[in-house]
Amino acid sequence: MRRKHLLTEKMVLVDSWPDFSALLIVDRPTRETWISVGFCKGPKFASNLKTILQFASRETYRFLEIVGCSSDVMDALINFNQSANSCSFRRMRTDLLVYILPAGNTVPVTVPDGFKISELSGRHTEIVHKSWPFPSKEKWTNYQITHFPSVLIETEDERPVAWELQYEYGALGGLHVEPEYRRSKLGSIVTRTLAEKMTKDGQLVFAIVEESNPISMAFHEKNGFVRMPFKFSRIGFSLEAMEKKEM
Repeated sequence: MRRKHLLTEKMVLVDSWPDFSALLIVDRPTRETWISVGFCKGPKFASNLKTILQFASRETYRFLEIVGCSSDVMDALINFNQSANSCSFRRMRTDLLVYILPAGNTVPVTVPDGFKISELSGRHTEIVHKSWPFPSKEKWTNYQITHFPSVLIETEDERPVAWELQYEYGALGGLHVEPEYRRSKLGSIVTRTLAEKMTKDGQLVFAIVEESNPISMAFHEKNGFVRMPFKFSRIGFSLEAMEKKEM
């Protein structure tokens, strides 16, 4: 992030310094809402995070989407509101499993003959966007591709056949292998290569997996990832809903 100069495009807020219990990084508006990455030491500090969110929302958009906090912190934020109808927080999706790749589990891989490894660039935006597993705007896909690490496997005539990238909140994601090249281990090669790149850069390698997706769970475990004892949440904060509740 520092190397890409992205922090100049973000607002970083803490509840205290240098010993902070809650932190929020607010992203620039790449979609309809501002994406923010939150950190909180635990549920008892959730009120500190709420205060930061209120300030950030007044300075940016009145609806913020927060990723990165554990599910118990998100529960605490939701429980601040007695009525679900007037709740200023709402979950954007079900909680997800967290898989971490220990540095010692990063295994070098060999690319099969007939393929070469490179990385995604802006010219790949359209094909990557079409493979995206959830609704989003194409400019957001381009933002991911052009600002964060990625790995692309191409045929010798430069046809993209498999890729994965790092999301803005740090997780690996968007893994895709073209149908005719599946079951050839290209997915594992892409993931391991990207993990190795991130490890060399000093980053924590992790992935977010739906509990209802046993194939993805097995894939990550086969490639050395270890499941964590906590879950990952994505939540929305509406300043407008909070102000109506306080009237």
